[in-house]
Amino acid sequence: MTRILRTFRFLVIFVILGLTTGCWDRNEMDDLALVMASGIDLTDDGQLEITLQIALPTGIPSAVQSGGKGKKSVIVISASGKNSSEVTGKLQQQLSRAIYFGHRGVIIFGEQFARHGINRVVDTFTRFPETRANSYVLTTYGGTAKEILNTSYQLELIPSIGINKIQSSKLSFPVKIDEFLNALSSEDRSPVTAAIRVIHKGTDKETFTIDRAAVYHKNQLSGYLSSNELKLLRWWTGETHHLRFTVQVEPENEQYGGIVGVELLNSSMKMHTVIKNELPEVRVSLHASVRAIDNDSKLDLSKVDDMKRVESLLSTQIQSEAESMLTHVQKELQSDILGIGEEVHIEHPYAWKKMKGKWLDIFPEVPVTVDARIKIERTGKTHSPAHKEKTD
Repeated sequence: MTRILRTFRFLVIFVILGLTTGCWDRNEMDDLALVMASGIDLTDDGQLEITLQIALPTGIPSAVQSGGKGKKSVIVISASGKNSSEVTGKLQQQLSRAIYFGHRGVIIFGEQFARHGINRVVDTFTRFPETRANSYVLTTYGGTAKEILNTSYQLELIPSIGINKIQSSKLSFPVKIDEFLNALSSEDRSPVTAAIRVIHKGTDKETFTIDRAAVYHKNQLSGYLSSNELKLLRWWTGETHHLRFTVQVEPENEQYGGIVGVELLNSSMKMHTVIKNELPEVRVSLHASVRAIDNDSKLDLSKVDDMKRVESLLSTQIQSEAESMLTHVQKELQSDILGIGEEVHIEHPYAWKKMKGKWLDIFPEVPVTVDARIKIERTGKTHSPAHKEKTD
């Protein structure tokens, strides 16, 4: 009887425990303000200004709804203060729902804030549990983060989803917040992000584009790479999806522009370092096979000599542009966004120990040589120019 009674007591206890447990700390979706993107700027008086783009439930696209006009899909709110916690408190006072960062996919640094230094918010990203490690980080070019988050995007109901999709499609230069913070704390690589700007300002076509890269020296923005330099940076880092180049093969005249456009099919970047007199020297090989996508010249790519000429001109142009980018990065920006220090660290660990604490001082003087080789593998359905007259 005692054994039966003991078993019964245990059963009663388990039943009571089952009835008393539950989602006591549950947050209902109707009680949350879902932050899709946030931007950080610096005010004229030196305070932080944080802008949030928040999805409205009535404007969130369903499985059968995308793009187009409809109900308002987001609200954008801003507040300023001494630090991020103070600003977040002010933002919360504007909302009837609790701010929730678990859905945030985009973080944007304003240019002025980035040039001043981003240390004031870095701790928030590393400490705050809701921060997503796979959120994309970008820097504005010629504007503020607040301006970007207030700009509409026609293809998506929620503009920040447009930014997220551009970055995840690898058509730009995607950098996630964990990658950025790792580079920020690294001794052998400098941080870099894509750069976003507003175009067609003041018109009904106003939108944003991501066509540059923002380069950081330690924790401060030091400058930007141009669109052409960004293409080479993408190649350097292996992001070659839909990467295209144009080369002038003949002088322009009334009938022809004299240019040939190609798209990368297969590419490689190989870096080799040697130590001479306790300093590194670097050799870089940029090799690629390409396909011709347009030919606005008199050249006939079905002819070996014409094809070789285009390949030679492409190789020379890309090598020259890569050397120019290296000069810009080394001498002006003085930031190792190319991972040269990382390669020295891997190939020469003992030599690296002597230079790691002063790498950014050494990097501008490191000699780097580039070898570019391009081979045309495909010419499409047409070999000779479609507008060229055929002769018997």
